[in-house]
Amino acid sequence: MFYKLSNTTDLLDIESVFNAQFKYPFLYNSEPIINGLSEQSLPIIRMNNPHVIEYAIWGMLPQNYTDGWGSFQNLTNTLNISLHQINRLEWIKSSLINQRCVVIVSGFFTSYLYNGEVYPFYVYSKNHEPFALAGVYSRLSDGFMTVSLITSTIEHKLKHVHNLGQDFPICMNADDYDDWLSLDLDLTTDGIEKIKREKLKAHTISKEFYKNDIVFESVLEPAHYSDLPILTII
Repeated sequence: MFYKLSNTTDLLDIESVFNAQFKYPFLYNSEPIINGLSEQSLPIIRMNNPHVIEYAIWGMLPQNYTDGWGSFQNLTNTLNISLHQINRLEWIKSSLINQRCVVIVSGFFTSYLYNGEVYPFYVYSKNHEPFALAGVYSRLSDGFMTVSLITSTIEHKLKHVHNLGQDFPICMNADDYDDWLSLDLDLTTDGIEKIKREKLKAHTISKEFYKNDIVFESVLEPAHYSDLPILTII
């Protein structure tokens, strides 16, 4: 499961890269770690509003849901939803057709199991620009939106540093994310495989990352582990 994201990009840079404007710019905060296990909001672009950056609560709830975010997440964690499971979930499968969105990030995190220990990797764009993760969203009875990241087993060169699971986020750059939002998108696995992917790199970071209450200035900087054969993926 991918439950932590990073967004350290300046607001004006995001608007420039994505050619879109924040609807509520005063709500944006640069954060090295966004922990989805607490109720957090993410910047999104929806398929029917492609030039506006809005906010959605991370962890999708059913359309017009009236109860609390925490109560639903205790029943089923929806920070990520596998592309291959969506059609089995009656309450969410229609969102893949007409409520797709992208989540804007500057990076995310994976975990690599090696010799009985787990090591965190920070994954980010090769050009260090913000990029897009495929998602779906819902609108609640009070008007707020919620969002889930869509993951897939489609092969990716960085998947071998995420060996605790099979799925990986669908990552796109700011020039290609509109393919995910297109009304004409072929929603089969073959069709989604044709979406151009962002070029990513990754490096190991400090294991302090796993302590949810610790966020420090150098948390995203490379960490060296002498017993680990993989430290950086380019």
